Amino acid sequence: MAEVMNEDDVSTEALLQLLRRAFLKAKIDDDGDVYITDGLDFPIWVSVDIDQRLIRFFTFMRRDEGSPFTAAEANHANATVVLPTFHVRCDHKDRLASHYFMTFADGVIDMHVITAARRFAGASAYGAQKLDEYAVH
Repeated sequence: MAEVMNEDDVSTEALLQLLRRAFLKAKIDDDGDVYITDGLDFPIWVSVDIDQRLIRFFTFMRRDEGSPFTAAEANHANATVVLPTFHVRCDHKDRLASHYFMTFADGVIDMHVITAARRFAGASAYGAQKLDEYAVH
């Protein structure tokens, strides 16, 4: 049964425990973010911005060297894939990065966090896969 996590109870450690209860393999990495390594379509990170009351999901996909992602491809993914926002950093053109934010102001339903993580991971992987298929045509 879904439960509401109080705004003051949302933390990196609380999210780690929630994700583990959902049978996702996760740990806190060296940067202090939750890194989900197994149980989703694609590995992702989750961080908590206490000041802004935001949970951030983020990840990146790599291409082979010599085949960089472009801003036009990221724009295409943004126009065709629901949920994540895609971008390419100037200093990491071999990566298609994506992120999604959800608020936890006034609390958040625990199952919404788990569902958002699953949908974000799947949509991010799907976007990168579709870009590679689109580039072939």
